[in-house]
Amino acid sequence: MHLLLVDGSGYIFRAFHALPQLNRKSDGLPVGCVQGFCNMLYKLTEDLKGEDEPTHMAVIFDYSSKTFRDDIYPQYKAQRPPAPEELVPQFPLTRAATRAFGIPSIEMEGWEADDIIATYACNARKAGGKVTIVSSDKDLMQLVEPDGSIRMLDTIPRPGQPPLRWIGVEEVFNKFGVGPDKVIDVQALCGDSVDNVPGVPGIGVKTAAELINQYGDLENLLAHVDEIKQNARREKLREHAELARISKRLVTLAQDVPVALDLGALARQPIAPSELFPFLKAMEFATITKRLAGLLDANPDDFAADPDIAAKPVAAVGFDNTARAEARAARQEATGRAGNATVLHAADMHARVKAIPFNPDAYEIIRDASALQRWLDLIVSNGHVATDTESTGLDNQTADLVGISFSVAPGTGAYLPLGHIEGNDDMFGGGRVEGQMDMREALDMVRPMFADRSILKIFHNAKYDLGLLARYDIAVNSIDDTLLLSYSLDGPQFNTMAELSDHWLGFAGIPIKDLLGSGKTQKTFAQVPLADAARYAAEDSDITIRLWQVLKPRLAAENMTALYETIERPLAPVLARMEGRGVSIDRQILSRLSGEFAQRAAAFEAEAYELAGQSFNLGSPKQLGEILFDKMGLDGGTKTKTGAWATGAGVLEELALKGVPLARTIVDWRQLTKLMGTYTDALPHYINQRTGRVHTTYSQHSVLTGRLSSNDPNLQNIPVRTEDGRKIRSAFVAAPGKILVSADYSQIELRVLAHIADIQALKDAFEEGLDIHAMTASEMFGVPVQGMPSDVRRRAKAINFGIIYGISAFGLANQLSIPRGEAGDYIKTYFERFPGIRDYMEEQKRRVKADGHVSTIFGRKINFPNANSHNPSERSFVERASINAPIQGSAADIIRRAMIRMEPALKKAGIEADMLLQVHDELIFEVPLGTENTAMPVIKTVMEGAAEPAVRLNVPIQVDAHAAHNWDEAH
Repeated sequence: MHLLLVDGSGYIFRAFHALPQLNRKSDGLPVGCVQGFCNMLYKLTEDLKGEDEPTHMAVIFDYSSKTFRDDIYPQYKAQRPPAPEELVPQFPLTRAATRAFGIPSIEMEGWEADDIIATYACNARKAGGKVTIVSSDKDLMQLVEPDGSIRMLDTIPRPGQPPLRWIGVEEVFNKFGVGPDKVIDVQALCGDSVDNVPGVPGIGVKTAAELINQYGDLENLLAHVDEIKQNARREKLREHAELARISKRLVTLAQDVPVALDLGALARQPIAPSELFPFLKAMEFATITKRLAGLLDANPDDFAADPDIAAKPVAAVGFDNTARAEARAARQEATGRAGNATVLHAADMHARVKAIPFNPDAYEIIRDASALQRWLDLIVSNGHVATDTESTGLDNQTADLVGISFSVAPGTGAYLPLGHIEGNDDMFGGGRVEGQMDMREALDMVRPMFADRSILKIFHNAKYDLGLLARYDIAVNSIDDTLLLSYSLDGPQFNTMAELSDHWLGFAGIPIKDLLGSGKTQKTFAQVPLADAARYAAEDSDITIRLWQVLKPRLAAENMTALYETIERPLAPVLARMEGRGVSIDRQILSRLSGEFAQRAAAFEAEAYELAGQSFNLGSPKQLGEILFDKMGLDGGTKTKTGAWATGAGVLEELALKGVPLARTIVDWRQLTKLMGTYTDALPHYINQRTGRVHTTYSQHSVLTGRLSSNDPNLQNIPVRTEDGRKIRSAFVAAPGKILVSADYSQIELRVLAHIADIQALKDAFEEGLDIHAMTASEMFGVPVQGMPSDVRRRAKAINFGIIYGISAFGLANQLSIPRGEAGDYIKTYFERFPGIRDYMEEQKRRVKADGHVSTIFGRKINFPNANSHNPSERSFVERASINAPIQGSAADIIRRAMIRMEPALKKAGIEADMLLQVHDELIFEVPLGTENTAMPVIKTVMEGAAEPAVRLNVPIQVDAHAAHNWDEAH
């Protein structure tokens, strides 16, 4: 007996992510994954011939419910995101495909597929049989037997590798550093971020294997933990011994699952054309149908398609009677169809859309319930709608909803006015404009449409609309966003709808200032005459649906689907909720700081007058330049195009480095007054009267590398390493009965650098949990880590972080207050000690010149159109940026992925926690007082595993989490 056990769930996700989207032409049902699954299944049976041909076979699937592991550890698999919407209806179809091929399809409630596989494999081995497990899942490697009775087969194509890769003892050892019998002990120590198996924090696979090889197994290791020489390693094992034991129980596969089918029932049966062809024809798989017809010597025309194959499985996974609409929405999300076309080449689509004229006369004003219902019926039957909200301002936490527009196809549009008023003055206007529906009635009618997952809602800058609609108790599901589509494809090249429309459609639309005016006479959208407002609003939705039809097909054509679907699109609702929550600040702390800073600023001002020998306006660059370079006659001055002396930060820092006291005083004065103007004086004015909290606005689409930016107020530029910055952070406080949790990635960009550039010394240091800066200093300067002077470590730290940003000798000299020559020697020594970094930097320079872009580890393209500029300074800037961009961008993508997974993970773990802020590598949460110690492990686990499974970093990711009543103490 040779039993072939296929990891069906692994096959599903491999087929879904590896192949382009495909939809059934008759009704748009997503079937691309099913087609790939069928091809893989048939190819597998064709590849295994001769002595490898199986006599018994089954495909094993995961059952979507809790298992016994959830009882052991409630956070198990908590961070896994939900399946993509277009994949959900394909799950039952893959089961139907398995049965159509005459192969048993097995899944059991309460058990994972791996447990079922383990049970069948061990039963077959005991019966004297041979077993092949078709999977690359490392969790199954514990089943591999030295005598070859149980092997694994990896069929995933990899460059330079054979199409079929057998996994035996040697391959397991290469993966884990131990034999199969010790895999679970290694996994118990290193954990698994994908499945949220905790392990022992800070211990990776390499260290775990070393320990298990030395002590034999986990329990013996824990019994002899006092013998371990490394202090940090010993203390981690002591502190987290129970977590390790729990982890071992989680990773150990059950071998006693009460399976319903015995081994005899898994005997291979010939493919029955009467079962296979009705399925393939129902799926409309013409190519594979033709191929199999020849091999089976059967005529597919003898068999009719089973019309219930699609409908039955859709209902079986909990879909309601809108299955066809759901399928249509999934198809349209995946393909961006126009009219009756399902898949069009991006260039063809662009040409078609651009040729459709704009016709304002076709736009409609929705004035009553019957007209609104007619549009809602049209939207439901169409399956998608471009939509936009109009409001009284740019802050969705204070603005009032004025109206909503819709478009279902280019050239169509309607405007639902809700809050228009007469006159140009809110207070003395003539009341509501006639011909508008009652807002409550209208919102009750549109609310189900916005919530319906089977209808795709297409926005431009969805985050604003989601935040505004949430204040009116309108939840929005199933979205696309033309602004984020553009950002995923082209970076921050276009930031407004007018820019995008002008570029792609040759039509910029009505400028908003033509409606609102400017200056003292500027009015709100609520005061715009209804006819003008309707034309503007409907035109916006018309433009949006056109942009969607132009941009969405480009995702697949340019291999950017994964970036958009897994990072950009799902992040927008997360940010909208964060903005809506806001954060509490303490007015009294800010008031006290304003007074303190004002006194110190006055002292700096008096000191500057004394050093200059006269009073002058410290805020005037012109006056400052005249004093420094005309009156004092200092060297190194340069003039701007206006003829004034340059007195920017770089100029003043260099003068301060040369020992000019006035320059240092001005630098200190500028920093202090900036903190006053930006934070201590300004923040109280940002407190929302409705919520009593401060609500920042995140820009998801404006930074080249994928970082978020924060505006109105900007909370990302508060200095974290200065005493004054920490004082300001102390004003951000938890609400009564709550406590703040700060979770911060530790040296994430250095870890990404170690992974990308494959720097073994850095990887080893991170694996061992060493002080990376002390290690670098020891490598460079030959100084022992123990007892290392703090200034030596500080220099290494400056170099470590400076190298990431392509720092020059001049820049490093400024940071460390040392001569430029000495700084240059440090950088030279650094590259000698870590040659891989130099190789990485040179490769990035070559790549950006050749391609015009570099990429993050998640496929985000960072474009540099001036990479081959004839301007030396511009070209030099691009070279430096191309070095840093993949590192910073990859780190930004990691925290974005963590944010997307965080809320589902916390909810699954039953933890009440609100994610409030993201500040570069840090996330800030507000949790009920007393629950912080429960929340922090889940938060850490999600953040530390955020890169996987898309990318498996070869360095451990570490997150430091702390709780306190204010942001400073929690950091």
